[in-house]
Amino acid sequence: MPTPPPQVPWRPTSAHVRACVAGAALALAATWLRRPDLLVLAAPLLVVALWSALSRPGAAPQVEARLAPRTVREGEAVRWTAAVQPVPGLEQATAKLAAGDFQQVAPPTRTVTVAASGTQPPEALPLTLAVRTTRWGRRTVGPAVVVAHSAWGAFRWGAHEVEPVGLSTLPVPTRFDTTAPMPHPSGLVGLNRSGRPGDGSEFASIRPFQLGDRLRRIHWPVSLRTGSLHVTSSWADQDSHVLLIVDALNDLGPSEGLDGAASSLDTTVRAAGAMAEHYLHRGDRVSLRVLGSTGTTRVPAATGKHHLRRVLDALASIEVASRLEDDPRHALTGVSAGTVVVLLSPLVSPVALSHAVTLARRGLTVIVIDTLPEGLAGDDPQEPFAGIAWRVRLLERRRELQRVQAVGVPVVAWQGPGSLDQVLRDVTRRAAAPRMAQR
Repeated sequence: MPTPPPQVPWRPTSAHVRACVAGAALALAATWLRRPDLLVLAAPLLVVALWSALSRPGAAPQVEARLAPRTVREGEAVRWTAAVQPVPGLEQATAKLAAGDFQQVAPPTRTVTVAASGTQPPEALPLTLAVRTTRWGRRTVGPAVVVAHSAWGAFRWGAHEVEPVGLSTLPVPTRFDTTAPMPHPSGLVGLNRSGRPGDGSEFASIRPFQLGDRLRRIHWPVSLRTGSLHVTSSWADQDSHVLLIVDALNDLGPSEGLDGAASSLDTTVRAAGAMAEHYLHRGDRVSLRVLGSTGTTRVPAATGKHHLRRVLDALASIEVASRLEDDPRHALTGVSAGTVVVLLSPLVSPVALSHAVTLARRGLTVIVIDTLPEGLAGDDPQEPFAGIAWRVRLLERRRELQRVQAVGVPVVAWQGPGSLDQVLRDVTRRAAAPRMAQR
């Protein structure tokens, strides 16, 4: 909605005051001293001052800030527009936008000026700036200051502050791909090969024709050689349920946006988006849970392109939290047998590992992805013992990871494409063997 104008919008500028004072002084001096030349100098100033006073706007313009689009990906730009509804006497309008965190404004001066065209009926003056966002999250663009001037710059309206506009930036998924099969496909559709014959794309065997077999599956070379009809059988294609657990308890390392260094939470969010996009394109069901975030913490399992947008929106709303009120046993809520759980965490908090161990002891397949940035040092000039404390914490972290791996939970570092290939193959072979689960 347009912003309501202030009570006293238009005020004379210093240039208008100087013109009035100088013109009047020169006119008085010309009359007192009988100097016609001084009157010639005063005439233009008095004419411009009188013209400006007669054309002074009588109403305040309305300003409406718009942002198009309101949802973008990292690295994309949006158009911020302040539409100024002109009033009689308005000559030009200027806007200056305040740049927020992880935002780049073009032009770099963050200022735009537009002159009124004088057309009838008057059209809104679009003060447009390009804003590029370089990091995921929900932020605001603005505030901005809008100033309007009348003819000859005699009167000024503002500076009027325009409220900021919300912008949602979705994370750009990193490159991820895997060719390894899922260990426990249990749905009806998908690209994962199940352990039973059925309609699918992967060849199983050649067997004699049975009542109900489709004619297009007849294998004619074997049928002609044996004298009886034989058909090709295949393994059924099924989908899997992938549960992504994102650790938002800590954000370690510098975050410089899409074009710079990535913090642990940046890597975690982008990796989760990449895995969700990969498995949803394969037809699998994906659900999301966030540990410690004050935003959206749960996204139920579903599939399709619209569900990918829901997952990315939930990832964009993540905010770092300092404490966790959730019990590790709550992670079992709504998780069925055969679910593949992928935990993405920098693994500096024991809470995330507690969730992984709890889920693994219930018989679920759990994979932990380490997103701690390489070469991260805890040296702080203001804290002389910060480096020692960080090294001690890394030793404790190494011991905790060894204990988790001893329980049977694999821990791998995030490396983009192929990060889970070997782990999924090992888990699939291990899933075929009998296993003990705690009831």
